[in-house]
Order: sequence, then structure tokens, then C-alpha cells
Amino acid sequence: MVMTDRQTNSIWSHLDGEAFEGPMTGQEMGFLPLIHTTWEEWLALHPETSVLSYETGFEAQYRSVTIGMPNGRFDRQLLSVDDRLRSEELILGVMEGDAFVAYPVAALEQTSGVINVDVDGVPIVVFYDAVANAGIAYSRNLDGEIANFERVSGTSFLAADSISGALWDFSGRNVTDEHADATLNFVTSYLSEWYGWSAYHPDTTIYGEP
Repeated sequence: MVMTDRQTNSIWSHLDGEAFEGPMTGQEMGFLPLIHTTWEEWLALHPETSVLSYETGFEAQYRSVTIGMPNGRFDRQLLSVDDRLRSEELILGVMEGDAFVAYPVAALEQTSGVINVDVDGVPIVVFYDAVANAGIAYSRNLDGEIANFERVSGTSFLAADSISGALWDFSGRNVTDEHADATLNFVTSYLSEWYGWSAYHPDTTIYGEP
């Protein structure tokens, strides 16, 4: 999948947000945190959420899309295939500096849902919510101090930091003090299938492997 902008007709890749053809070649878009979650969890975090209506006036342009393809279909379309994982295995890809790390969802499911690690010398924490099958990464630097995080048991995802004991939700918000208005700094991370992540980042390492 590629995209073109209407202003310059440059062509952009959708996985890393870089223009590779046209006047904007070499330019990169910024990354925003994207949370894959359930409607229940999202509504609890953001009760004033607006919902896009299906009645947009463009229904005639919509088409059905089947999500999920049999493993191996994309192997025939890629110039190179990294066989360390199955082509369509779901991973959380984390980018920090010049380092790329893939966290297989299957491996994240075996953890508490919180992993404190260093990527390219930067201390980060990976959150994984098994209920929503969602993952995201944040910096562990809290006002100049490096914190470790620990999952707190409960129905909703919460993690406590080792410095103040404050509780943080999956979106990186401090929920201990509603007036603190503190958030964790997002580290570029998103869910992807292995074939796409490894094709864009062939030097990626895999969490749990040497």
C-alpha cells in the first residue's frame, strides 16, 4: 500500500511515513500513538468521544474488505522474506533511534503485560493489554528519573511506576492524580504483521532472541 498527497503528488509509504517519489522525496511524517482497544475500554478513557456515522453521503464508494489472509500469500510478493517468524504473525514494532525491535504478540501474551527494557540505550516500557490485543511503548524517563513499571491486577489495564507509585493507564495517562495532567512520552510503536515490519526494517531484532 502506498499513498499520494494531493498537493505535490508525492508517493508515501504507509508503514514508515516516508515519501519515496516526487517533490517530497526523503521527507518523513511524524508518528502519533494509535491505541488498538475495545469500545468499552476506549469509552472509559474518553467518555466524550464522537463516533463517525455510517451515513456520510459517500456510502456508494465503500467496499467490503476481508481482514486476514492465509499465511504465505505475501511471501510470493516480497523481494526478500525473513523467515524468523511466520509472514503474518502479529508483532508490536518499536522504533528508537537506529534500533528496531519486534515484540511478537505470542511472546507478550506470556508476560505480565509490562516489560521494562532499553532500546538503543533508551529506557522504555512496553504495555500489552491481552483483553484488547493491543501493545504500545513509552519512555521510562519521568522528569529525569528512570522508572520501572509493574502491572497492577484488575479488570482495566494499569501500571505503577517505581518512583512515586503513581498509576498509569494504557494510554499513558497518570490516573492517580486527576489534576496532575501527566502523560508518558510515546515511543514510536505500532502493531504490524511480521512480513511488513521485517521488509521495511530488515535489521530488526526480535524480543526474546539473541
